[in-house]
Amino acid sequence: MAEVTILPDGVHVVAHADETLLRALARAGLRYRVGCKRGGCGICKVQLKLGEVSYERPIAESVLSDDERVEGICLSCRAVPLTNIVIELQEGDRLRRVLGFAYPNSTKPPGPSGTGPVAKKEGKDTSDG
Repeated sequence: MAEVTILPDGVHVVAHADETLLRALARAGLRYRVGCKRGGCGICKVQLKLGEVSYERPIAESVLSDDERVEGICLSCRAVPLTNIVIELQEGDRLRRVLGFAYPNSTKPPGPSGTGPVAKKEGKDTSDG
């Protein structure tokens, strides 16, 4: 199993052995922009920032060039993590929770993200209401 960290959100999911990045995200109830899910369109490209992935099936040069591979671009629908990895979504892409509850194999680190519980300051309430 490999831990996958998704930037810019800092979400963590676990990928099982021989499981693609896209499948691990889906199992955790997370989605983002994808296309064919077969490695033929390139819409699911992500930036591999840290770690190693492999492809169990060949990827066409027209979908993922050698230059892109060298730059760390990978196809999430076909890439299988070999180690713990850090990926970054393409600019404009964002993770969405498919269901409104947390899954045991995904976590979001605490911090001011605007999406978690509201933190309250301790002390005297000075509101007028």
